[in-house]
Amino acid sequence: MRRTPCARTCALLLACVSLALLAGCGRGKGAQRQQDLTFEQLADTAGLSRGAPILESFDAYRMENGALRVRGRARLPDGTRLHVALRHRGERNSLAMVQVEVTGGAFDSPPIVGESGPLPKGRYVFDITTQFLPEWQPPEVLRATDNGRSIRGPGITRTRVGTAMFELTQEMTR
Repeated sequence: MRRTPCARTCALLLACVSLALLAGCGRGKGAQRQQDLTFEQLADTAGLSRGAPILESFDAYRMENGALRVRGRARLPDGTRLHVALRHRGERNSLAMVQVEVTGGAFDSPPIVGESGPLPKGRYVFDITTQFLPEWQPPEVLRATDNGRSIRGPGITRTRVGTAMFELTQEMTR
């Protein structure tokens, strides 16, 4: 027997009403559960960016073959991974990206090239970021920084879910 569209809609509506009645429509135990809901209270994050600079120095330089590299000093534990993306001012898409690792308080990237070789000389925006998550950092770095929560200084923020993040932008001609 085939049902008409009206009969199917009525059956669906009846099923929804039945489920709502079984759930109590927010009365009884359901209402009690709703009152028991709480929200996690996060510490004030206003002081996270206070302190000595995390990125103590940052420079981009050219190799003899024209390839671009970045180097610098960071007040972060050995093994911390930083992500560096290059783009033009006002644009969102990256021209190139590289990951560097802090060793002895310093980092130096491998050559950064574009799709067709060395990037042309010009003005670039360098976005330096890192997050303190197991997907980004080795366990030793997470332990040394309490998952990034013990780090303070310019560029330290919290993500929407409360994890620690470092984010800084430098613009220079190279």
